[in-house]
Amino acid sequence: MTEAATAPLTLEPLGPGPVYTQINIWLPQLFIENVRTGSQLISERRFEGCLFEGPAVILPIEGCSFDGCDLGDAQGDPRSLMLAPQGASRVVGPIAFRNCQFVNCRFVGVGFTGAPAFLDDMARAIGGGAGQ
Repeated sequence: MTEAATAPLTLEPLGPGPVYTQINIWLPQLFIENVRTGSQLISERRFEGCLFEGPAVILPIEGCSFDGCDLGDAQGDPRSLMLAPQGASRVVGPIAFRNCQFVNCRFVGVGFTGAPAFLDDMARAIGGGAGQ
């Protein structure tokens, strides 16, 4: 794991933000760039009109909003984009965001995880009811 965190990136750096406008963001790259600053939590950022590309799972832990976003192709079932955590208090693997705004962004190959209420709200927001 140490090698991955120190290997040179082959993509143009995304930079520290805090505002990203009209760019493509490969989520693993955003995560690694953030880890290199000393934090695994991406916080206090604003993304406007960006394309987020996976494979990845996003964990909005608090204060995040998704306004006018296309969360991905649910192929008729919005819950297919949602992954329920199995642990009682934490989850390992997803990319965590805090106090971030996503405005008119599009997500491809991205799943979402979080508390049950968050997952239900997200499923409703993309056209399906809770519990479908």
